[in-house]
Amino acid sequence: MKSGIDLSHGYPDVRPQDDLFRHVNGKWIDTHEIPADRASDGAFHHLREKSEKNIRTIIEEAAASKAAVGTEAQKVGDLYASFMDEAKIEALGVSPLAEDFKKIQGIANLQDFARLLGELGRRGVSTPMSVFIEVDMKDSNSYIVYLEQSGLGLPDESYYKEDQYAEIREKYVAHIERMFNFAKLPDGAGAAKRIFELESAIAGFHYD
Repeated sequence: MKSGIDLSHGYPDVRPQDDLFRHVNGKWIDTHEIPADRASDGAFHHLREKSEKNIRTIIEEAAASKAAVGTEAQKVGDLYASFMDEAKIEALGVSPLAEDFKKIQGIANLQDFARLLGELGRRGVSTPMSVFIEVDMKDSNSYIVYLEQSGLGLPDESYYKEDQYAEIREKYVAHIERMFNFAKLPDGAGAAKRIFELESAIAGFHYD
């Protein structure tokens, strides 16, 4: 039987009792080049990329299958078709977001703010705090609510502080301003600056 453990990434001459991490991963850490479009890399990045490619294949096959009405494949295909209907998206503009803009402008206190965050979170909109239900790590027979850091528009906290991402930060702020202008919301430049400052403050509490 072939082992599922790849021994080529480690240093066998480093004793595991001295440094298990370098014994297993040392050579990979010393020689692997992180792709230019990300701040970190590893097995989970590659697994996510592979999963995304597989999911895209499933969705595109469902969209092309002309599946029977009412089937899961038909529903997935229709959803994908609506997502890719650029002509209709351009025609609608930001009108589908009008009700959300109204709710945001109507926030009067912290209770309203928390309530709207909960509503948006249930719809899959990113909020400063990610909430999800998963198996309790201390009791596998139970499920509990987990709270996790979130709230960043850039990939991770390093993009908000490291010099190598300075140009990306500038373009990101310009992008936020452009989105405000597209939506015909007031003070796009000022709002973009404040949003970036808020995200930077949130990033300061994220783990490295």
